[in-house]
Amino acid sequence: MNKKFFALLLVVLLIVSLVVGCGGQKPKEEAVEKPEEKVAEEPKTKYPERNINAVVGFNPGGPTDVIARGILPILQEDLGVGIGITNMPGAASAPAATHVLNSKTDGYTIFFGSEIMSVWQTMGTADMHPTKDFIPVKIVSEAIPVMAVPPNSPFNSVEEVIEHAKANPGKLRISTAGPGTVPHISGLLLQQYLDVEFTFVPFEGGKPAVTAVMGGEVDATIEMVQSMVSAFKGGDLKILASFTNEPIKGLEEIEPLGKIYPDIGKHLPYGPYFGVFLAKGTPDEVVEVLKDALDRAIKDEKWLEYCASMYLVPVDYSGEAAIKYLTDWTSRAAWLLYDSGGAEHSPEEFGIERLE
Repeated sequence: MNKKFFALLLVVLLIVSLVVGCGGQKPKEEAVEKPEEKVAEEPKTKYPERNINAVVGFNPGGPTDVIARGILPILQEDLGVGIGITNMPGAASAPAATHVLNSKTDGYTIFFGSEIMSVWQTMGTADMHPTKDFIPVKIVSEAIPVMAVPPNSPFNSVEEVIEHAKANPGKLRISTAGPGTVPHISGLLLQQYLDVEFTFVPFEGGKPAVTAVMGGEVDATIEMVQSMVSAFKGGDLKILASFTNEPIKGLEEIEPLGKIYPDIGKHLPYGPYFGVFLAKGTPDEVVEVLKDALDRAIKDEKWLEYCASMYLVPVDYSGEAAIKYLTDWTSRAAWLLYDSGGAEHSPEEFGIERLE
């Protein structure tokens, strides 16, 4: 009996140890489950949560600034935060762009850029490229350059300007927004195809270039029509021709240059682009928020009316379409500048292919 008793006791103790052992593992099971409950993904930072700074590389009142002040207030309304504009003129807007690239890539510092970005490398201004260093969130508009002269100028047509320039090489002074800008390249285009020679007088932006021609400091200027249309209608300057093949809608009295000089027509219309850029490395979700807001902003009636009033051409390029647009535009502008003798470097040095 003793043997049976001890055997039974061992069985009982074994059962008790198993029960206690299982009960002792219960906290461990809870320890495994608790971390799983905490692994829930934390909500991403909501963008934007504070005001945004838009950097413009030209003076207030110039074409780039004027266009920025047309679209950014509409974007501001959509995003629900303020968008302040900081003007940082100088060196073809390269310092302004560098400031944006050196800022935190969180979407709170954006660059409102223009066509000058496409010729920084060829001009030797800066080794930056509009698609290799920046994300083109949205190209929102293009503008139309025109040639204008002072109100008391003896020239009443672009043909008279060209004839005078041919008879007096290098003496006719044309103000521009600076080397490598569309006004400068447009003047080089005239030189190359019409066998004339001008003296280009660079300013830090379109507004001072227009002020110079209105005051008679120079013989002529090439600048965006929206910067001069008020002065033109008020009789404070004369616009002689547009760098287009067809008349500007609403300003049909201005002669298209392509109709006067067909050899130049293949390069026309030739005008700058304007848009919102972010530094490479900005999170995709931030880019998407800005892109979606700009999708809505460019369809807003206020923007379309603004474009009509300023004789701007509204456009819509983002994503891959923007990259292709900028690649083609950069090739066209860089090679035109180089072929005209206005560039320090060949576009080939930077892998910019010539368009067929």
